[in-house]
Amino acid sequence: MALSKTAQKAVRKIDKALDHHNLSDQDKSEILKIIGKSLMRTVEETTDTHNQATVFCCGPEADLAHKIEEEVERKKRALIANLMALR
Repeated sequence: MALSKTAQKAVRKIDKALDHHNLSDQDKSEILKIIGKSLMRTVEETTDTHNQATVFCCGPEADLAHKIEEEVERKKRALIANLMALR
């Protein structure tokens, strides 16, 4: 499931849970931004953890570790760009 769909689904669930508060479109937009920022932080922290594990596990194979790190970094940038599009 695409990140934007995941975030929008979360907003709908929050809206349903807070149904008696009648959230405005602006409130929903703000919630979507909060979810997007939270997802971005999670992606960055997870990527850092995986990079550290890669370097630790592939220490003797430094070239392989760097190739993996570069690929992970490319995918992280694409994911973050996708998350930024939620705003």
